[in-house]
Amino acid sequence: MEAIRRSVGWPLTIVSLVFIAYAIFGRSMPGLLVHRGYSFSTTASHLLLTYAGIYGPSLKIMIRYVMIFMVFGSLLQVVGASDVLVRFSQAIAGRFTGGLGKVAVIASALVGTVSGSAAGNVATTGAVTIPAMKRAGYPAHVAGAIESVASTGGQIMPPIMGAAAFLMAEYLGVPYGQVALAATLPAIIYFLSVGMAVDLYARAHGLRGMAPAQIEPLRQVLREGWLYILPIGVLFGLLILGYSATFAALVGVGLALVLLVVKRAGLRQVLAALEEAGRGAATLCIVSAGAGIVVGVMRLTGLGARLASVLVDLSAGSSLVLLVLTMVVSIILGMGMPTTVVYVLLVSLVVPALVQMGTAPISAHFFVFYFGVLAAVTPPVALASYAAASIAGSSPDRTGWMAFKMSFPSFIVPFFFASNPVLLGQGVWHEVLRGAVTASVGVFLLAMVVMNYMQGPLRWWARLLLVLAALLLIDPGAATDAAGVGMVIMVWLLQGRIRRHGIGVDGPTELPFS
Repeated sequence: MEAIRRSVGWPLTIVSLVFIAYAIFGRSMPGLLVHRGYSFSTTASHLLLTYAGIYGPSLKIMIRYVMIFMVFGSLLQVVGASDVLVRFSQAIAGRFTGGLGKVAVIASALVGTVSGSAAGNVATTGAVTIPAMKRAGYPAHVAGAIESVASTGGQIMPPIMGAAAFLMAEYLGVPYGQVALAATLPAIIYFLSVGMAVDLYARAHGLRGMAPAQIEPLRQVLREGWLYILPIGVLFGLLILGYSATFAALVGVGLALVLLVVKRAGLRQVLAALEEAGRGAATLCIVSAGAGIVVGVMRLTGLGARLASVLVDLSAGSSLVLLVLTMVVSIILGMGMPTTVVYVLLVSLVVPALVQMGTAPISAHFFVFYFGVLAAVTPPVALASYAAASIAGSSPDRTGWMAFKMSFPSFIVPFFFASNPVLLGQGVWHEVLRGAVTASVGVFLLAMVVMNYMQGPLRWWARLLLVLAALLLIDPGAATDAAGVGMVIMVWLLQGRIRRHGIGVDGPTELPFS
């Protein structure tokens, strides 16, 4: 309990203690919560001496897979891979509108492929991108918000996603490479959404791209930096080919060590990287042990199955209501606990109910995982935003609300793959393509609504029509897709007319947290 408190604070510590007390005093609980009750000895034996408690699947996955991936990411960062990825991002997006904001998005997505941590991603790329965005004209709180939202996406960006993704592979009984492939489209759509929000903000505030003299030619960046990108590409390739995650990570570590020799990195740098990876792994193992206590008690008492049936009853047979309830629970838990813990808890509590209501198992797992990740940029406790605010020198609250505003369109993505798993690559190619297109259009529309820009500020009725169009595109039917596209075209034409004729905007145009 003291190790958990020192690692992640009081929330998980209190939850673990409450569940232990529940196992012992269950016979005194009311109604649904009552059970036969177990002695302290029986509870301790179950949690310590079986594979259903502390030494359960969570801790096993941390030791078997996650630790070696953390070593791989730390070694790549020591050798300078993050710097190359930032230069690569500048060469691709630096010249466009709001250039440095888009550079931050692309750089965080690329660095996220090797970090898998929102706060770690902020610390790595934010130290470079946030000051650069401020110099380019972005307000401090906006620069911090862009970096925190983009860095949060690193947890859903293959090949190295958050630690919860390895647990997902174990629970689903599939290779980790299959989970990484399923996550690819949602991750791309997430970063497209963030990039769209940055573009709209830059257009509304007249922020231009970087000067050509500041941008290295893409060919030069690739010529000098291909060695740094090679280990990431090899790792992803091995996962796609079906090799185990452990083997792929081991090959990646070997290539990273070769890079260290080639670039003559100092021994002190290597030891510092290994120490950082070790500290991160120790924290994750402690967190996993705490989550194992909660899951072990739920299995011992049968609480998980009972709560799943209660959620089904509360939803009154509506899968949409159940999904919304799940979203709220995921975000609330994610505000005080790491994504891994949130996922482990909800796999036992909520996922069975989602599957019972007809949601595909892989969609149900990704749904709770995705919203556990988004909790990092959801106020009032937005940990990634707080980390970015400390670098930007801005108000944490103001940064957190701006980050929530920019990430809000991404909240629609899990509802897409919950209603139709084609967005997770589950289906024939033309269905997957259509799902990707409609989801992308949906998040673009919501980005326009929250950023209040489409050829100029939006009227209130235009915002309402765009929201309705986005909701229609959630439905996989051809008729609803056509209706949604028709609404978008109508709003676009009317906005163009307003802009050409200089018609004023009536009513408020900003959301409360704009």
